[in-house]
Amino acid sequence: MTLEEALTTIINNGIAGAKADYTRPDQKSKLEGSIEGFEACRGKDVAGMIELLTETRRKAQEAFRRVHENEISDDEYWKIRCFESEVEWTANCLSAILVNEGHDPIVPPTARAAINVARIIGVKDEFQP
Repeated sequence: MTLEEALTTIINNGIAGAKADYTRPDQKSKLEGSIEGFEACRGKDVAGMIELLTETRRKAQEAFRRVHENEISDDEYWKIRCFESEVEWTANCLSAILVNEGHDPIVPPTARAAINVARIIGVKDEFQP
């Protein structure tokens, strides 16, 4: 499986998960932000993911300030925040793949991301005592 194929699977599974998680009408902005966040990752290489994550984090920090100053609504804030969360998750999963292949990660990968990636690309038992 190529990195691009893994990325596509991470995105498609993520969108399906967001649709399952955000089902109530009051969660519409969270669902939209999540889907848009995953879609923004589509077709990105490692450098593109780093750039997207950096910009997304900046926008989320700005949204945090703006919502507390009543410049944007709570719904707008959560749309931006969920976008950021899904970009972060995608970078986390890609990082698990990169570390496994001996490359530098985009972000420090979590065990949860490694488990998710193992489900996608499989696990090969190479340990021989």
